[in-house]
Amino acid sequence: MSICFKIACQGATSITTFADILCNSLKSAICYAVCDKTALEIANEMKTDYPAFNGNRQKLDLFMLSSLLEKEDFETYQQYIYNPQYYMQDFIRRTVDSYCLDKKNPKLKQILNLNLDSFQALVFSALHESTKVVKDKHGNVALWLDEFCTRLGDDLYLARSDLKSIEHQEIKDIEFLKEAVSDSLSRALGQLKQTFSEISLEPFVSKPHEILFEQLCGCLKQCPFCKAVCTNTIPRHDGNHSTDFHRPQAMSGIQWEGTNHLVTDICSSLVASDHIIVLEGEKTVCKNYREMGSKYENWDIKPSTFQLPYWQWFVSHFRSNLEKTYNGKFEGKGAIPEDWKNLEKNKILFDMLSNRQKESTDLR
Repeated sequence: MSICFKIACQGATSITTFADILCNSLKSAICYAVCDKTALEIANEMKTDYPAFNGNRQKLDLFMLSSLLEKEDFETYQQYIYNPQYYMQDFIRRTVDSYCLDKKNPKLKQILNLNLDSFQALVFSALHESTKVVKDKHGNVALWLDEFCTRLGDDLYLARSDLKSIEHQEIKDIEFLKEAVSDSLSRALGQLKQTFSEISLEPFVSKPHEILFEQLCGCLKQCPFCKAVCTNTIPRHDGNHSTDFHRPQAMSGIQWEGTNHLVTDICSSLVASDHIIVLEGEKTVCKNYREMGSKYENWDIKPSTFQLPYWQWFVSHFRSNLEKTYNGKFEGKGAIPEDWKNLEKNKILFDMLSNRQKESTDLR
């Protein structure tokens, strides 16, 4: 009697150990799968619901510039100008956070719970079906694991090779095994539900704002003169860098030689002129800027005199900030034109919002 009881206890212990090891692996796999699926769903929802994200990088830029204009903060502009990658990531992250982390409307929690329920149904179905097959075939634990992992399929990755250490357990009662795994799994799922009750993106390996950034960032190389960003939509594209609109060079602190007068001209008008660039004592005609080295040779700056009123307003409005930052003056050749001083922020913002509305309508 005591021998039978000892064997039964050993069998129960083996099954419990097996169930705990398996469910620890399952818990990690389910957590990753739920977060991954949720991140993709949030990113896709936002690309549908948010006009800033349903186009290309240039459209996103329009929304970022509108936001900067409304905020009217010089230091935030400097982030945008000098670190466009950081600013774009932060802009997308803040927008995503406001969308899915709002405690009054816990969008993230809702999607996480729906996906957790979906994977829970998948795992319990695999548990039931694999047990039935193994009982019919009078199989062992190794066969049960084969069947179980196969039924999880591509939806939930559980590496069969990681379970080699438990496949040799001497377990005969497959039905008892199923019940033990079911109990252990229920506890693990309860722990995950508790984790997901906290409205946070912390458990996510790939976060929604990172997915959106990768999809929208394009090339972020900057003009070596005015810091305008390359408008190519492919991050590591072939060929030269270019941008639709260059900016007044004063925005990056460039001054006229021999003075502290900041340059209000744009790169594309200067390359059409006979002006000279002086770099570390070396002089180069502006139109031959590509000869100045690797930093410049991959940029295609086409001659043009058109300037965006947006950046004219910026230079005029933040004149004192720019002069202080770059220890320069808007005097002489760098004097700010009178018409720049008459530009109205509200008019520029209205035009940008109208363009945003037009962009959104065109995509419908």
